[in-house]
This record gives sequence, structure tokens and C-alpha cells, in this order.
Amino acid sequence: MPNLVTNRFKIHNAEQFVESLSETSATNLFVFVGRVETWSDDSDPPAPSDSISNTSFDYFKSMIAAKKVTSGDVSHITPRVNWESNTNYTAYTHQNSDLFANNYYAVTEDFNVYKCLQNNLSNGASTIQPTGVGLSIIELSDGYKWKYMYSISPQDILKFTTSSYIPVKKVGNTDDGSIQFDIEQGAVDGSIEIINRNSNGDFRVEFTGSPTDAIGADANFVVGEKLTGQTSGSEGDVVSAVAGANNINYYPNGNTLFTNTEIIVGETSGARATLSQSVFSNYKFEENTFSSVTNSTTLQLATDANSSTDSLYVNSTLYIVNNAGRGEQSLITAYDSSLRRVTVANAFVTTPNTSSGYQISPTITISGDGTLAKARALGNSTFGVKEVIVTNKGKDYTSATITVTANSSHGSGANAIAIISPPGGHGNNAIEELGGNRILIDSRINGNESGYFTTENEYRQIGLVRDPLQGANANAFYTSDLADQATKLTIEKVSGSFSADEIVFQGSSLADSSANGYLIDFLNNNKIRLNRVEGAFVSNSTVNSITGSTSGATASIVANGVANADMKLYSGDILYIENREKVTRLQNQIEDIKIVLEF
Repeated sequence: MPNLVTNRFKIHNAEQFVESLSETSATNLFVFVGRVETWSDDSDPPAPSDSISNTSFDYFKSMIAAKKVTSGDVSHITPRVNWESNTNYTAYTHQNSDLFANNYYAVTEDFNVYKCLQNNLSNGASTIQPTGVGLSIIELSDGYKWKYMYSISPQDILKFTTSSYIPVKKVGNTDDGSIQFDIEQGAVDGSIEIINRNSNGDFRVEFTGSPTDAIGADANFVVGEKLTGQTSGSEGDVVSAVAGANNINYYPNGNTLFTNTEIIVGETSGARATLSQSVFSNYKFEENTFSSVTNSTTLQLATDANSSTDSLYVNSTLYIVNNAGRGEQSLITAYDSSLRRVTVANAFVTTPNTSSGYQISPTITISGDGTLAKARALGNSTFGVKEVIVTNKGKDYTSATITVTANSSHGSGANAIAIISPPGGHGNNAIEELGGNRILIDSRINGNESGYFTTENEYRQIGLVRDPLQGANANAFYTSDLADQATKLTIEKVSGSFSADEIVFQGSSLADSSANGYLIDFLNNNKIRLNRVEGAFVSNSTVNSITGSTSGATASIVANGVANADMKLYSGDILYIENREKVTRLQNQIEDIKIVLEF
């Protein structure tokens, strides 16, 4: 049966992993390095195996040393998407099931992270880098709208930022002084901050004469058929046409319109005609300042407003652009063209005056299960409804529909879609909003870490082990910061020099040895560390000598000179293993071991 493991489930598992390191009974997680012996092809390490023989036994035998992972060594991460000019970014929508597979956010050169909310309605290229760290949507002249999410701190740049990933986090309810805290607290659940216009409505096409067919005989366009501009290549569908008339109404397909003087051809009818002028929207728009104001519901428009058609602006919205009443809007219920006087349904709270600018455009109605959202249309006779601007983002929406209305005799067909914020609102939870189902573990190895990590030999494996037990007390977890996983031999009477990676054995020969292991390092001429030990090294009155299988060096183990691994072998869970080309280390070398886990 069809099924789906959701992104929320993956992110939840990642969150549980991070939380496990800081809980009261916290997980004891260690990064380890291992394997000194060469691969069969040291430049091409083999893929690690998840067999029980490897994850339960072999990887433990190859360990050299381990370092505990703290909660400060772990961060949620998300793929790094750098902002680059002339790049197309996908706008967030709540209906995109593949959102996390798209580039819908970007990190800038200042390490600010922004989410794309609108991409100029045509998936065009972003040409202006977003800047600013406020709570408001950032609107740029290239048509993009961005939401500032958070900034990556200098510490997190060093520790958790790579060429492939950036860190992502949620601040929560404790104010850490960051702007991200303000962003999270200012987010509104179920808000509508973006409304995408899908169609700008119907347009009027005027011809130089009545339509004809290809040989000049009379013909008529058919309602519903597709039209194609022979010069522009633009397309549209006929909305209304009268036989023999020198005009039609049509809906454009896309954002391009027919152009003046070009010939358009009907796909079904074969009719054709030449445009006598540029097409224009049937919707009515008006923008100016008021000539006079009677009261908060009755206002006189400027002299350029229509003066011949009563009710022309009825069902459109009157929006106050500036000065008294700025930001308020109300539905027009009556229009007296001779007086250029509009009456609105709801009185303006602040009565506009003759300095107040206004705009008249089709009405945007938001219907859904939330409350308070409002919007208005922007446009003109050239483009029709060009954009829908949210004037109140509202709250608590899980579904919403948009209708565009005006005087039904003067424009129709524009439509738009409401984009509902993710749960909690935009910016409330960057981990969930940006797909933080990956974890980066960063463990810094400083030199030999007090002798635990070798600088005399290479290593070829790194991994993670969870909740190992103590070597000295198998009933308790190992909780120290560092662990030496070698079998350590304190020696004397050394003859020769033991070689790194050789097998050191105890017995008459390697083949007949009672114990053997690979040499990690030979320190101060009195200490040998081994891993991959088979058998048990001993030191008593009859057996105490060891031999290097390659170097031929010999030595004797002092009394009580055998010390086993700090963490009990084969205890705990190997969570991750990575085979690498050899890593050569130096006394003053500092390494950042970065491990990415994807849930």
C-alpha cells in the first residue's frame, strides 16, 4: 500500500538525537578514530560494512582513541544554498510536497539566512541580494520577497558551516538577545503573508476591422478558442465575441499580452484580425488625491476619475495610500459619476482629507477558517491586476481561497492563491521550516589530547559509539571525556626499534603466538600501544617477552605492565563508521572531525 515517512518525522528523530545529549540521563556519545594498518589500496578505502561481525566486533578492535561529544558539538544543519545573482529561487508555498528539494532559501555573504516568499510571480531570476534583519518582509525591486530567518554566528560559522551545509536552530522561549528570538516571537500561526496572483483578468482587443479567414472572407472568433499573436507569440483564450464585431475580450495565457498592429489568429475558427491599438484591461483603476471629503463614508474623487458611467467603481475597493486614513480600505457601494462621488460600506476610522492619496482597484476577498486577513489589488489598464498586496496577514488559517471582484460589467477573470504560513508562522521554527533533518557533529582533536590520540601513526577510520561501558567496571557507562582504546604495554630491556603498523606478538613465533596486535605507537622507548589484539598479553616469571614481526625488535613487559582499553570492548552501539584515506597527524595538529547524520 502507498505510504509516506514525513519530513516532520525525520526532523523529529534528528531533534531527539540532539536532545539526548543534554537530558538528565544523557546519552554518552563518543567520536573515535581507528585502524592503523593499510587498506589493500590505501588510496581507495573500501565501503564500510554494516554486518554484525563489523559493527559489533571488528570496528571496536580497530579503535585507537575516543573523545566525548557534548551538546555544544552538535547542530542541526540544512543544505547550503548561497545567494547568487541571476539565480532562480523557488518561492515557499504550503502546497509544495517537494519544497525541501528546492532552493527556497539562501544564505548571503553576511551569513544571513532568508526564505524566499515570492519570486516575482514568474520564477524569474533574483538580481538583488536581500539585506536587513527586521521582522517585516523584505521587498526588492527585482520582484522577490524574502523573510529574514536568522544569522549564523561567527562561532557557528567556524564549527558547523561547511561548503555543503549551514547550521540551523530554534532559539525557543528564552531570550538570548538575538534577532532570531524576536523573529520567532513575532511569528503568527496560520498567517497569510503572500497572495500570488495567477491571472490578471480579461482584456479588451480592438481591431482595424471585422475578422476574416485566411482568404479574406468574413469569419468570427469562437468563445473558448485559443488565440495566438503572429508577432509576439503571445497566447490567450476568447472570453466573449460578437459576430462581425471589431473587438473581443480575452484572457491572456501567462504574463505577456498581444501587441499593437499584430495579427491574431483563432486556433478553432481560423479567424484573424489586426490590432488597432494595445490591449487594455476591462477592470477599472483610479489613483489620485481626493478633490473633497464629505465625511468618513462619502468622498469625491479627482477630476481624472470617470464622469460618465454611474456605479463604475461599485464593488471595487478604495484604499488610502497616504496621509489621513493611511492604510485603511473599504468597499465601494455607490458611485455618482456626475459628481465623481464614492460611498463606502464601512466608515474610515480616520477620515481622509484632500491631502490623502487613494487607489481604486478590484476587491480582494479572503475566505477561510482563520480571521482578520485583508488584501488589496494593484494594477492598471495596461496590465490588469498585476499584484495582490496583503494589508493584514491575519491568523489561524489552515485553508483559504481568494476571490477578485469588481463591477461585473467592467472586468472579470482575475484570480489568486493564498499562501499559508507553516505551523507557528514564518520564522517560528527554522529547523522545521528549512528542513533540519540532518545533524553535524564537530569534534576537535587537539594534538595528542594528553597522549590519548596518536601523533606517531596514521588512522583510517572515524566513527561514533554510543553508551559504551567502562573497561574497569562493566556495570557502569563510560563517561570520561577521553578514552584510550589501545592495549598498553609498559616494557623494558628493549632491543631494536618497533615499527608502526607491525604486528607485535608474544610467543615463539607469530604463527604460534599466544597474543598479538597491531602497533599504534612506540613511546619513550618504554611503552607500546596496540589494537586489534588477539589473545591476552601477560607478564609473569616465565612469559613476558614480546617481538616485532617486521622489525625483529624485542622487549620484556614489566610486572603489572599490561593495561586494557578504557571502554569495554564490544560494549555500546556503533552508530556511524567512515573509512578514509590515511590521516597523518603531528604533535601540534588540530583537526575538526565533522560527521553528518541524516535522519
